[in-house]
This record gives sequence, C-alpha cells and structure tokens, in this order.
Amino acid sequence: MLNRWFLSRHAAMGSTRTMIASAAVVAIAASGVVATSAGASTKKASALNLSGVTITFGDQFKEYQTILTSTNALAGAAYTVKWTDFVGGPPIIAAETGGSVDLGDMAETPTIFAQAAGDPVKVVAVTQSANPKISPFDIVVPAGSNIKSVSQLKGQTIGVQEGTVEQYVLIQLLKKAGISYSGVNVENLSVIDASAAVSSGKVAAAVISQPLTAIDLAGGKIRILASAAGTSQTLGYLTASQSALNNPKTAAAIADFIGRFYKAAAILKKDPGIAEAAYVKIYGVTLAEAKEAAATIEQRATPVTASVIKYQQTEANTFLKLGLITKKLNVKGVFDLPFNKTINAKAGITS
Repeated sequence: MLNRWFLSRHAAMGSTRTMIASAAVVAIAASGVVATSAGASTKKASALNLSGVTITFGDQFKEYQTILTSTNALAGAAYTVKWTDFVGGPPIIAAETGGSVDLGDMAETPTIFAQAAGDPVKVVAVTQSANPKISPFDIVVPAGSNIKSVSQLKGQTIGVQEGTVEQYVLIQLLKKAGISYSGVNVENLSVIDASAAVSSGKVAAAVISQPLTAIDLAGGKIRILASAAGTSQTLGYLTASQSALNNPKTAAAIADFIGRFYKAAAILKKDPGIAEAAYVKIYGVTLAEAKEAAATIEQRATPVTASVIKYQQTEANTFLKLGLITKKLNVKGVFDLPFNKTINAKAGITS
C-alpha cells in the first residue's frame, strides 16, 4: 500500500513505474503478516470452478504484482489476475466504481471519501503498522529551508494529494502544532508532484513517505520537519467493488488472492535482509538508511477490530468538521465484515 514513489523527478511516468516495480518487494518484505498456506486460505475458492475468472487489480506502482510474482504465490491459481497501475487510492476507487477494477490497495482515507460519495466499494482486508512508534509519513521541507518547526508553516504552501492519507497526516500534524488546516495553503499535488515540488523548493513543505524520504535525504534534497508517528496510524486496505463481491466466483477468487498475498508476505518477512538489500540496490541509500525505511512500513494483517473502526470514525468526523465531506458517516458500513472475518479465520489471523 505505501510504495508510491519514484527515482527520477524528470523521468517519464512509464519509465518511473518500471524502476519502482522491484521496490514493491521492499514494502512487503517488511510486512509482519502472519498466514497459513494459500491453499488453506479459502475453501470457498476450491469449491467453485474459477477457470476463466479474471480479477482486475488496481495496483500502485506494481507493488502487489511484484509481491506475488517474486514469491510465485499465484502458482496454481485457477483464475487470472490482470494488473493495472495507479497513483494513489482515489483513482482506484473511481475505477472500482466504474467497473474496470475489482480489487485494489490503498490507505484508509480514500474509503472515507468513497463512502461519503456513495461509491459501491467495500474494505475486505486490513493491515496495521507493526510498530506504532514509527511511521512512513513525514512533513518535509527543502534542505536549505529556514523552517525549523511545524508551527512555522502557518501561511505557507504545502504540497499534498487531497483525499489520501497524506492529507490526514497533514491535518493531524498541523493540529498538534496549533495550526488550523485553513491556516496553510494546500496545493493539491499527486505524491509524485508533491515530492518533486518540495525537492525543488516550489512549495515550502510536502507530506511524503518512505522510501522516498530515505532517497531524498540521501541525496541531500530535503529535511524532515515532523514525523506522523504518534499522531496518525498506518493502515492498509484492500477494497473491492460491490459488483465483484456480488459475483460468487469473483468473490471466491478475491478471497483466495488475499490468502496468497498473506502467504507471500510471510515468506518475505522471514528474511528482512531482502528488503534492506532491495532498498540499497534500487535507491542507492546506505544500509542503515535502508533498515530505517524498511522498519517504518512493517505491517501485520488484522481483522476489522473495534479500534480500527473507531479510528476511521474519528478521521471521518475530522473531515466533516473541516467541511471536506458534507455528511456524517457511520464508517462501519464501508467494511465487509463477514467477508473479512471469513478470510482471516481461514488464514489463522487473529487480533
């Protein structure tokens, strides 16, 4: 869910995605997901003939594609996975709503805006940070900036992609510093453009994430102003379109896919050196920087707990208070609780 970054600010997007593809191994090599075998994950899938079924997956910079192919986790699957690539969760939601994507990955924030808009998507699987004391999200400023604290951002222009978790991180860090969200100028930039803008000094600050932070720090382009650790959780969601879930064969294939994802993550988790070596090779950072970056994105699979729902409700209420959504939400409705419960029970995942 968190590898939405790039190596060259001026590279063509197609080239950038190719370079980032291998980096997805890093994200899940650091994932603390515990699972049984993929075959044990879904009896429902084996009860149906899934030959001819295709899942279209909304990926971000080929993250999940690399995770599953690097571990050969899809070997033996009767269905086919068609991979499509996006930047950020909001366009994946739009594609699911439009019917061109069945399943996709993102953080929690896009699902709040989806629910507010009445988009027919459901959260079917969740991961949480394995260490709440660290975070992959930071507010950063150009290396030579005179800004030394978040409180100095009042009246400044900050690059962030609206409708994403980076926006919520910004809201929370500003609040902690005693600044209202309206007290800064928000420039709605994709995570790619926000990173480029802060590195070149076109904005005073931006919210970016690992491993991009490590890359830019190593290159001397940015300085971390504040981490989201302690103010925002790190949640990863797999969302599915309601139409996909309404189709028994597609739903069974999705359940099996999630089980295989858990297995792939568990395989890579056994050797964190894979993640660290990948960071060093792909991004040219030091081993120490690679270790730090990998640690910030360590995740574990979880059922949809009361604490997850409470956190999402608080976030939705915050967006309502700021006028960023226009109606009160009961966020529990965006989770497909029976589906999630079945998947996690068969994979042996407990809270």
